Parts: sequence; C-alpha cells; structure tokens
Amino acid sequence: MPPYSDDFGPFGGRIWLNAASIGAMPKVAIEAAHEAISWNVTPSHLSEEIFHDVPLKLKEALGRLIGTPAQEIILGNSASYGLHLWANGLPFNRGDEILLVKGDFPATILPWLGLRKQGIIVKEIQPKGPVLHVDDVKAHLTDSTKVLCATWVDSFTGFALDVKAIGNFCRDNGVWFLLNGTQALGTRPLNVSKMPVDGVTSCGYKWLCGPYGTGFCWLQPELLAVLEYNQMYWIVMKDDRDFDQIRDYQIRDDVGAERYDVFCTANFFNFVPWTKSVEYLLAQGITEIQQFNDKLVERFLQGLDSNKYSVLSPKECPERTAIIIVSHRRSDHNREIFHLLTNNGIDLALREGNLRFSPHLYNTFEEIEQTISILNNSK
Repeated sequence: MPPYSDDFGPFGGRIWLNAASIGAMPKVAIEAAHEAISWNVTPSHLSEEIFHDVPLKLKEALGRLIGTPAQEIILGNSASYGLHLWANGLPFNRGDEILLVKGDFPATILPWLGLRKQGIIVKEIQPKGPVLHVDDVKAHLTDSTKVLCATWVDSFTGFALDVKAIGNFCRDNGVWFLLNGTQALGTRPLNVSKMPVDGVTSCGYKWLCGPYGTGFCWLQPELLAVLEYNQMYWIVMKDDRDFDQIRDYQIRDDVGAERYDVFCTANFFNFVPWTKSVEYLLAQGITEIQQFNDKLVERFLQGLDSNKYSVLSPKECPERTAIIIVSHRRSDHNREIFHLLTNNGIDLALREGNLRFSPHLYNTFEEIEQTISILNNSK
C-alpha cells in the first residue's frame, strides 16, 4: 500500500479523522505556502507573470480533476461561492421551481431560499429512504421544475447520491442538475464530460487538502452562456495589457468563466499551496485514493463492536463513502465518547448528536485500530 502518510504531517501525536471538516495539507503544499509567503517578504518577487500564472495553474489542476478544460473553471473561496453564483445569476422567472433535498447541508439550501421573494418556488424533497433516489425526484417533478440542487455525499449520513441515475433523469426532463461535490471531490472520481451534471461546486479545504478559504465551481458551457451576474473584476477586463496601460473601462464580452472568478485570483497564500495539493492528489490517482480510503473504512467497520455501536452510514458500496456515522447503542453516551476520543488524541466530529469519522489517505490502518480499541473499550 502506498505510504501516503509519509507525505503529510507531523500531526503532533494526534490522529486526524476529520477530513469532512478540514483536510490536512501535504508537505509539498506546505513548502509552496512558504514560498508564497516569501514573495511578500520580498515583494520584488511578485512579478506581473505571477498574477497570471497562479490562477492558471490552479485551473489546469482543477480541470484535470473533473475532466474539463481549465478555461471552464471558476475560482471561488468556498462551495457557497458557486451556489450563490448559480442562485443569483441563472435566469429564472416567476413560477419556476427549484428542488432541494430536505435535511441537506445548509450551504446547499440557503442560497436558494431568497428567490422566494421573486416568486420562484423552492421545494425541499423529503427522500423516502436514507438518500435521495431518482424515484423521489420523479415524484416531485412538475412542468415548472427548472433546477435540482443536491449534495453528492451527505455530511450527516455519509450516503452518496446515484449521480448518474438522477442526472440522466434530470437531463431527459430538461432540468438543470447542480451538484455540491464538497464531501466527494478528492476521494471520489468525477468526469463532467461523461456524467450528466450541469454544474459542480466544491470547497477546497476538505478532501482536496487545501487551505481554508478555497473553492471552485463549474457550469456546462450552455448554462455559463446564460449566466448573468454583475461582476467586473478589473484584472480580468484588462486582457493582456501591461499594468502600465490599464486605465481602460471597456467591458469585454469574450471572457467566459473567468469573468466570475472570485476577486484577487492570484491569492498567493491560498491558491499556490492548493494547486500543489490538487496536483499531489492527481499524481496518486483519485480512484486509487478512493480504494485506499475504502479499505480504511472497511477496517473500521469490521473492528467496531456491533453490540455496543450502531453504524448509521452505509455499510456497503456504492452508497458507502469515506464518511462513517456511528452512534452508541445508548445515544446519550455519544458526547462523552467524543470527549474520550479527543482527550486520547483522536480528532473527529460530533454531528447531529452522532460520532462522525472521516479518514483520508494520510491516515493509517494502525490509527484506525487504535481508534477502534478506544471505542470498543469505552463503557
């Protein structure tokens, strides 16, 4: 098995099982961050080329990640950036309908709710099972449905959507399928040229192992062409003019996705190390990372005392992901167990009263076994 853990850390003697909150940066990204800081220590290093090359290299890496040209990537600072861009920039008319998933992560829900003031209908689907199924979408589809926006992997349950089945149904019925990929990208492969999705947004600081305050989104070209969002970043509009010739207020209409990038795309401290993180993940292979993470999950599930704990996340693929949701048979013990683990140097999350573990490629089987030992020996 590749020694991924050698490329990360040090973790200060702790076990980080919380990639679903924030992922650890690989050493190559930390080195890049130090280099970026040095540019500001000695500002003469900040050449005009850097302002162009930093966002371009990141877009190239993210384009490879999701199987799209670099020029179709929109750089953001979170998954919310893309969601707000869609909600506020896509063309909607009074009476149009947007479908969401009841219980979804707030970032995927909240940007759409304000559209109700414009006479747009926003509905939340209550899935019949633990995860949204294509039959749930069929049951709620109307002639007015314009968008289905959903999260690929649920933070609270660990279940993964069947993106292909739901996406094909949406495409067959003229519905835009927009996906929050935050809890999947970096641990599950995606090629938007082959999957029926119309938009993807994601933060960069969880499974993509970047710094906080990073993210990106993508829209299929037909949707990007109708996006109308009043954003005019001066560096984008200056085209290839030198910085001594920038006092030109002409608005370019040939910019494409770049027009909607978050401001200050050079963003040395964040985007330089994040580029290295994404390139590192790509070099390992996203499919290989998924397989390794699944082995970590399998080891966890096999070792857990089923008489003492219930596993609330899926136990089998393809719905199973790298997010494991566990509850003590007496759920009122969960908070106490959470503190027991953290006091023993094991970091996880407490979500909706349950214990959430989210191992990533930097974790080891020995760390999983140490965690299981504490869980099984707790009262």
